[in-house]
Amino acid sequence: MALEVEDGTGKSNADAFDALANVKTYWDAKGTDYSSYDDDAIEQAIRRSTSILSNSYTWKGTRVNGRDQALAWPRYGVEDSEGWYVPATEVPKEVKEATAEIALRELVSPGSMTPDVTLSDKVKREKVGSLEVEYANAQTGAEASRPVLLIVRDLIGGLLDGGSGSSIVGRAERA
Repeated sequence: MALEVEDGTGKSNADAFDALANVKTYWDAKGTDYSSYDDDAIEQAIRRSTSILSNSYTWKGTRVNGRDQALAWPRYGVEDSEGWYVPATEVPKEVKEATAEIALRELVSPGSMTPDVTLSDKVKREKVGSLEVEYANAQTGAEASRPVLLIVRDLIGGLLDGGSGSSIVGRAERA
């Protein structure tokens, strides 16, 4: 089944942020070998990628056609990290590139970007004799198990509500 690519009008039946040919062109420019996959498999990966981008992030602005719109883009009122407004009649280049990046991971390993998670208690501190270790990972829950592609966060960060353009953000403390 052919992709229904969002054309900037806020389609109610769109299932892809970018076309198969455009995703292949992006991969070609990066020297990516996808020759062992057929177009149907690539289109399925693009659909999964689009779904992940559309549903897993909190974007700036509002959907052009509200809840009647199938995907998160196009949007009104989006200003990027440099202060430029994104036209409400397009899917931004950054989102299309992120679609290609996630689609590649989904092509090679379907479902890898949306793993099933079983929550369980985690050990925060262990003490054996005089040795005590406290683990630094403060994240808990399902979000802590979701894969993070730095290239994707870097591409779309300026379009996210509260995004900085990079996921390498934190606080350093001296002991």
